Amino acid sequence: MEDKALSAHSETVTLVLNWAALMALSLILAFAADIGGAARPGAVWIAVIAGAAAFKSRIVLRSYLGLAKAPGALAGFFTVVLVLLGLVAVSVVIFPTPKIFPTPKAASGPQAVQNSLIHSRSN
Repeated sequence: MEDKALSAHSETVTLVLNWAALMALSLILAFAADIGGAARPGAVWIAVIAGAAAFKSRIVLRSYLGLAKAPGALAGFFTVVLVLLGLVAVSVVIFPTPKIFPTPKAASGPQAVQNSLIHSRSN
């Protein structure tokens, strides 16, 4: 009977620690994504974001999907996650986001009023 209680306690502690790790990694992701403000993040921050996402996926795969009991499946799924995250991270670094809608230059006076009227009618 005592073994069941101890086992339940250790599972609870494990879940709480995993939850805390996921929350910490979420904070890292939020900080890394907002570090540049409106600017596009550099390669280092893209790597930080991809690394935190990889650790989060590993925790979810291992703990919440129960793949700790199937190490081969865990390794296979995590490899796929790493490949996909790597492809996304490399593509974000190599191919910058195109400016589809360039921001209009600020105008003053009658031109500014005319521009605001044109943009309000088109929306």
